[in-house]
Amino acid sequence: MIDRHNLPRVLHPDSGNRPEKPRRVDLLLVIASLLAALHLFPTVAFAEPGRLTVLFTSDLHSHFSPHHELASDGSILDVGGYARLAGAIEQERKRTDGNTLLVDAGDFTQGTLYHTVLQEEALELRLMGAMGYDAATFGNHDFDFRPSGATGMLRAARAKAQVLPQLVISNLRFSTNDPGDATLKQAFRDYPVRGYTIIERNGLRIGIFGLLGKDAAEDASFARPVTFSDPVEAARKTVKILKEREKVDLVVCLSHSGTNPDKAHSEDEKLATTVPGIDVIVSGHTHTILQTPIKTGKTLIVSAGSYGTWLGVLDLMVEKGRDVEVTGYRLRKIDASVPEEAKIARTIDGFRSLVEERYLSHFGYHFDQALAFQPFNGQTIEETYANPAETGLGNLVTDAYRYAVEQAEGRHRHIDAAVDVLGCIRSSLFKGDIRVSDVFQTASLGPVQYGYCGNTIIVVYLTGRDLKNLLEVHTSIAPSKKDALLSVSGIRFSYNPNRVPFDRVTSVEVEGADHSFRPLENERRYSVAINSYLANLIDLVSKKSFGILQITPRDEAGNPVSAKDESRLTVMRNGEPLREWVALAEYLSSFPEKNGIPTVPERYAKPEGRIVAEASWNPVKLIAGGNWITITAALLIVAAVILVIFVVRRIVVKHRN
Repeated sequence: MIDRHNLPRVLHPDSGNRPEKPRRVDLLLVIASLLAALHLFPTVAFAEPGRLTVLFTSDLHSHFSPHHELASDGSILDVGGYARLAGAIEQERKRTDGNTLLVDAGDFTQGTLYHTVLQEEALELRLMGAMGYDAATFGNHDFDFRPSGATGMLRAARAKAQVLPQLVISNLRFSTNDPGDATLKQAFRDYPVRGYTIIERNGLRIGIFGLLGKDAAEDASFARPVTFSDPVEAARKTVKILKEREKVDLVVCLSHSGTNPDKAHSEDEKLATTVPGIDVIVSGHTHTILQTPIKTGKTLIVSAGSYGTWLGVLDLMVEKGRDVEVTGYRLRKIDASVPEEAKIARTIDGFRSLVEERYLSHFGYHFDQALAFQPFNGQTIEETYANPAETGLGNLVTDAYRYAVEQAEGRHRHIDAAVDVLGCIRSSLFKGDIRVSDVFQTASLGPVQYGYCGNTIIVVYLTGRDLKNLLEVHTSIAPSKKDALLSVSGIRFSYNPNRVPFDRVTSVEVEGADHSFRPLENERRYSVAINSYLANLIDLVSKKSFGILQITPRDEAGNPVSAKDESRLTVMRNGEPLREWVALAEYLSSFPEKNGIPTVPERYAKPEGRIVAEASWNPVKLIAGGNWITITAALLIVAAVILVIFVVRRIVVKHRN
């Protein structure tokens, strides 16, 4: 464990002005410089460059314990874990004689069973403090427990830990007319959370600020009435303060915005281009692994993936009046080769017992309880983001929704369909025993509801037309926002990616109670099981489609419903709301046994044709069954062709004359 008492002090924006150096020292420096220039005094080095190593992580998502990773040879590795991460951090501190800065780019919560006691215990911030994090920013998931949950987390952290990371965010805005975030505003003051902070290390004055990007802000629906201003404008203002008022030597931005192979959607690259005064952007949100930094102008963008699998190490040489020089960069894999830090390991063991007592006992489960055996390695989440398509895991999760709802409350109920998005499926399942902790990681999202956290399952009714509009999310929104990729149960649909956006679905069939599939009927109402997280994002579909895709969820009687009706739409079982991860656990436990344990059917090893892309440029297939968007586009194309023919004919006639 590092002795934080020996670390250089942290200066905050309200620390006051820096004291001026005595004029006598300035005079001596001038005289010494002149003597050195005349070779009358031994050469003295002035403004010596400062060495600094920035250690960085992001998207840790409460992954205190090692998690599974599929190796290239098909074997399963245990990677990550805070005890190992702490061990690697200590090694780097020794290598650099303590000239390090340790930071995180947000989403430090939400992802494992450990986060279930977030607002009472703040285990994440307490561990980050013990590991010596200097600063961290917020990600969208750090608000998943709503303002009340974030308030509890900050208060618990202050009450239970002596040393904590400085939290920074410059574009968070509290409401001026809604008291729903008043307690969080006070908790920010008490922690305190700041727009930026100043840290002095190895003679360098380092300005650090945080941002939540636009895409992340859209995903932070549970933060309301808290909002987030334009990150670029916030960055411009903060950098100006850091450069002109604080006179910093280095500007570091902890940006929960992310990078993207598609430059048009790479927020942190845009940030670097439009705000050139940032020296280093530590990028989070997209879980990107950058083995080489992105250089945009004079700004370095670095990213170390997610879940503590990697520790980013950026070695810098900083000299006044010169560009920052990179002297080394690497991502350290946090695997079994890294020794654990013993005290952190013991602390995590204690937290594990706390989670069992406070959370799992309520549901009748244990941390390492085996629920089923999976005889194959399914597709990984990373693979799906790289090659977006239907997945066996997505099929398993949505089938679990329908199964659990139909079994709920001791009665059988037919559910026509279930839908989930890739962003809600957080972890892969691999060959071997599937344990309770694995299942929770797969479906780990959700705020505190009915006394315990975890997404609940709700049932809404959608007309056939609304259901088709929901499926268009997969065809026209997911290509640019991959976490919107759909998984479905009880539905088979095809689409043509070459058609006009928001009208690419060409056929839909829905499974009936007799297990036969029938074509979608536009005016019929279908029962659809979704999780409460997705229910809160349905309004975003209209925004992302520029108002084209309108979806009106209804209750069984056909009355329109909204987020305020969630409690009466929630599926109950013996008086207990059905949670998403519990539904998956129950479905896995329902499979026929082999060798004394329920075994996952092979059909979940790969896609089975629920979602089929049929690319075609055939003119008939491009417009057949099209809605007003396609018809309008077709008419415009025809009009354009006629106009071109008319103009060409006029030119030809004029030429002949």
